[in-house]
Amino acid sequence: MIPLFLSLTGFNLLCLGITCALGYGVSNGYAWGPWHQLAGALATIICCAVHCVVFTYFVATAKWVQHAIRVKSLDATLEHPTRSFKAQAFPAALTAMAIVFITAVAGAATFSYHLRPLTHHVLALASIALNAISAAIEYRAIARNGRLIDHILADIASRE
Repeated sequence: MIPLFLSLTGFNLLCLGITCALGYGVSNGYAWGPWHQLAGALATIICCAVHCVVFTYFVATAKWVQHAIRVKSLDATLEHPTRSFKAQAFPAALTAMAIVFITAVAGAATFSYHLRPLTHHVLALASIALNAISAAIEYRAIARNGRLIDHILADIASRE
């Protein structure tokens, strides 16, 4: 999962960065407005998709751990860390998605209603920063969850 997560997160941050660069080009007089808007919409969708992959990973592995405990008669306390890992990753992912969505809405309002772009600029930089911070938190939780799964697999293999 870690190579997939790192690839998706890198792509997410790249999309956010390109969108931000296009936006600053628009601010400096380049006629990149339509490209910036398209990139912003796509970056928002990609951001949500990447963090939904993280959600899906934790939900699926938690179900797998529950199944392994039940079928292989493993220690029931092995299930508790999965909740902790989800509790770490979910708020970070939701925050990252929310700030990107709010940035997109502020960008649409800036364009459509000719609001001052400063709010959108600050939100855009915050989006990149919060996505990077969220990625670090998610990475840590994914790595810890992976070690738990490896431990469970080793335990199952030693019983057979």
